[in-house]
Amino acid sequence: MQARDARRNEQIRRNLDRREQELRQDERRVDRRERQLDRRDDYRDDRYYRDNRYYDDDYWNDRDDDDDDDHGSDIAKLLLAGVAGYAVGSMLSGNRQVALNTGDRAVLTLPDGSQQIVRDDNALLYQPGSDVQTETFNDGSTRTTVLRADGSRVVTIRDADTNVLQRTLIRPDGTATRLMDNTNVRPVQVSTLPAPQPVEYSSQPWNEDDLRTALLRESGTDRRFTLGQIRDIPEVRSLVAPVNVPDVTFDTGSAALSSDQAEQLATLGKVIRDSIDQNPNEVYMIEGYTDAVGSNAANLALSDRRAESVALALTEYYQVPPENMVVQGYGEEFLLVPTEGDTRDNRRVAIRRITDLLEQSGS
Repeated sequence: MQARDARRNEQIRRNLDRREQELRQDERRVDRRERQLDRRDDYRDDRYYRDNRYYDDDYWNDRDDDDDDDHGSDIAKLLLAGVAGYAVGSMLSGNRQVALNTGDRAVLTLPDGSQQIVRDDNALLYQPGSDVQTETFNDGSTRTTVLRADGSRVVTIRDADTNVLQRTLIRPDGTATRLMDNTNVRPVQVSTLPAPQPVEYSSQPWNEDDLRTALLRESGTDRRFTLGQIRDIPEVRSLVAPVNVPDVTFDTGSAALSSDQAEQLATLGKVIRDSIDQNPNEVYMIEGYTDAVGSNAANLALSDRRAESVALALTEYYQVPPENMVVQGYGEEFLLVPTEGDTRDNRRVAIRRITDLLEQSGS
């Protein structure tokens, strides 16, 4: 088993080296394409997609009624097609069944009965004025390059199952920051992990100093993990404590975030942005939750949208770089208030700084 894992990791590293060489060869072509962009049209299309998808209650009502949105942008259509295609492929190759497909994400039921959310992890990167290029390789892996108006690029390499292998920010001057490197997969033995970090919940808005202290608390381990291990293994995640966001809760069945609510994220946005300015390697996981009303699959998808809504608000209102965030919904699995009822406090989000847990060097 170890020899097989070692061969797999070595093959992945060779593939990544080859693709990085190809990336450098493509830089001139990419620069020429960037100069040809009609940024006003991109802004118009992306702005409609973003605003209507995440900040308009009528959008979610329309989706519940199965109405078609004839005005969606090209990016929206690509996302829907990509997620749907991945869901079908996963069902056929991994003995997983599609429990729910909402178009922008899918919920799969695994052989053990647990459920898994599938979404496009690059969705946060699709900002106004950006050009998205995706290349697919023979092994099914992909390299997506998001070109921005300021000349920077975010390059994400994913495997055939769309799991993120690497994400790198390349600035206009050519300097690069590796944000994620999930190519060296090591098994997790839960019994050897340190005790979880204590969780402090606040029912009142955090002041800046307390929020910074809570959010930037270091983990209790030197071990690094893949993004999938952090998302899927509670004992790994709990090595850093989540910080709840009491300022924002959601209406029943809704992932919409009003502008008034987004303004309540000002302190959080400032703390996160300041930390990234000081350390460009910082990565935060935005977690979404629901109450216990409704089906598990629907709640899982809804909670994931809530996390994405908050992440997009942090980018739009407070200029938090989207490449430094990932989202993850947990549905009704971790109720803040242990009740089966319709409790608003459970329709929430939390933030977790996963920088200290996340493998970024590939070592």
